[in-house]
Amino acid sequence: MDNLGLFLVLLFFAVLFISQALLLPVAGQKAKHGELAKRLKQAQRKVDEESLSLLQEYYLKEMTPFERQMVKIPAFERLKKMLELGGLKVTLGRLMGWVTLASVLALVVSLVLNQQWYVSVAIFFAPVVITYMWIQRCISKRLQTFEEQLPESLDIIKRVLQAGQPINQAFKEVGEEMPDPIGLEFSKTFNLLNFGYDMRLAIMQMVDRTPTVSMLAFASAVILQKETGGNLTENLDKVSKVLRARFKLARKIRTLSAEARLSSWILVLSPFALYILTMFINPTHAELLISDPRGITAVSVGIVSLAIGAFWIRRIVNIKV
Repeated sequence: MDNLGLFLVLLFFAVLFISQALLLPVAGQKAKHGELAKRLKQAQRKVDEESLSLLQEYYLKEMTPFERQMVKIPAFERLKKMLELGGLKVTLGRLMGWVTLASVLALVVSLVLNQQWYVSVAIFFAPVVITYMWIQRCISKRLQTFEEQLPESLDIIKRVLQAGQPINQAFKEVGEEMPDPIGLEFSKTFNLLNFGYDMRLAIMQMVDRTPTVSMLAFASAVILQKETGGNLTENLDKVSKVLRARFKLARKIRTLSAEARLSSWILVLSPFALYILTMFINPTHAELLISDPRGITAVSVGIVSLAIGAFWIRRIVNIKV
């Protein structure tokens, strides 16, 4: 029974991590480096401390008193940012309560079933890992949707500017005409501008909420026009064309790599399918794998090897555009 529990735990984490490694998004990946990010950081240094303080105060107003205390801890602050990136409505305190309750219940069940201590520890942390993976998937999906909507939003901004309206009004039009998440983000930026915030500050706050390469390109165009002048309509038209070409190329890469990713799924999951088939054909032979300590060792080494191989395949097919 103990060996079976360990085997199931190893199987669970293997499928979980491997599935995350092989799920390749078309877009929606957070931008971490690059010339655009450096340029925005330089612009952020020019924003006065008073404006940043007002923005921080505006950010804290949306939290409960308990959350304001929690975000003082860096780990909880990062978790709060992740919830915002994923567009999740659940509060930080409620999420922590649910995950803690699930972990305790899982641990109690494991102890009642007399599992080994390492199995109980793995089961205790399983809800945490599942929640983290779920939030990451929500972030990737939301940012991917945002990037798909951005070129159309730029077209709306361009038409409003060509009609002689200010960029504030263009943000309002995007917020009213486009669905979430991009409509919500532009509405928030419009509200900040109405409160009297500096354009650079409002744009950088928007980048912080949706840190994608596409958003960095848009923010750079707006901030550059704000600081040096120029034709913003023409710049946004060029950015829109580049973003559409980038997304088209990303789609093509995903299509070309589909065969490799399918082969990866088959190679990774075939050992588990073979073991299940063996359980029906020859249960005595299959039981040796989980009853003999050498079998558990072989399973552990195999799962680690599969995970390394899956992440290595992801590195190969995940071409940054």
